[in-house]
Amino acid sequence: MIIFSFINQKGGVGKTTSVVTLGSGFALRGYMTLLVDCDPQGHVATQLGLNKSPGLRRWYYDEEPLTQVMVQARENLFVIPGDKTTDRVLGRMREEQWGAAEFAERLRQESAETRADVVLLDLAPSLNHLQIAAMLASDYVIIPTRLRYTDLDGVSEITHSITETARRSRMPGRYYLLPTFFDRVTKETHQRLIELVNAFGKQVLPPIPQDVKLAEAPGRGMTIWEYAPQCTAVQGYVNGNGKTVGGYAAILDALIGFLEGV
Repeated sequence: MIIFSFINQKGGVGKTTSVVTLGSGFALRGYMTLLVDCDPQGHVATQLGLNKSPGLRRWYYDEEPLTQVMVQARENLFVIPGDKTTDRVLGRMREEQWGAAEFAERLRQESAETRADVVLLDLAPSLNHLQIAAMLASDYVIIPTRLRYTDLDGVSEITHSITETARRSRMPGRYYLLPTFFDRVTKETHQRLIELVNAFGKQVLPPIPQDVKLAEAPGRGMTIWEYAPQCTAVQGYVNGNGKTVGGYAAILDALIGFLEGV
């Protein structure tokens, strides 16, 4: 089993879309996949056509077994939904000295008991005890980021937090940056991508092209794989050298490589 957490203290960078898209992609490839919504907005469920519900609160705060709060969204795809009561989870963590560590340990243990192959955590746009707990639980942290100056400014803070958390604990401290909303006709996004690669090298994943179909799919109760699997956001774009670059299909292949130990 492998756990990925998707974290960025900035909102609107594509965290939930990436979690739902990549999670449903894993499920389509035959992997038993669990999505955990740690954001009080509860948008993981709504993007999959499910109702928001206090799944995370019931599991951590009310201490119900993980298997009792899992909701099946698709074949091989299960969700621990979230809603505004997720704030109670954060409140309990603040009150308990080892709350974040307990969350991480319980999540790893109980997720393994569900026989999940892969777990993806969607975190709220902030940096708090719940984000620290997710880092502790994770094998890899994925940082979606828009290619704008104001968004890239927060990336260094997240990577610093990951490094510090890894130094003080036994977490691997492995992270990758996922550029989102890549506009191939805008010079700024190209320049920001270059800056990101210059700063972080191979830790920068291929970019996700901006694509209106990503916004359309949830409104139809569908994942992007069901709605428009051949769209640019999924399949990437062809650059000036005739090479296909980016897209969620390429990212999924990379994450499966981590899972399979390639």
